[in-house]
Amino acid sequence: MVLPRSPSYELFIAFVVSIIPHAAALFVGGYGEVITNAPLAVVITIVDAVAVVIAYLQFRDDSHARRSSHWLVWATIAVGAVWLIYAVFVGIVLLLGQVFCISSNCRGPIR
Repeated sequence: MVLPRSPSYELFIAFVVSIIPHAAALFVGGYGEVITNAPLAVVITIVDAVAVVIAYLQFRDDSHARRSSHWLVWATIAVGAVWLIYAVFVGIVLLLGQVFCISSNCRGPIR
């Protein structure tokens, strides 16, 4: 009987790190509270992206070795992708708001 290969410690750490944005949102009152704190949001997004990259590299290594990936690889990618998609969406909305001067910050007062 062949036992399945245990995932690396890096993958366990990546999974725990990919849960951080969701735990922070749970404790502070939602994703909006986390994303409006810009320094925190940037750090969480970078760390979450690194966790997803680690899971992807493990998936790629498993694919090249022609073995199935551990469930933790898929869980890390799925959980990490939720925050990354949200952060990118909010970033695009903010960027487009600045480019097209939607807010009153980039215009003078209306007379």
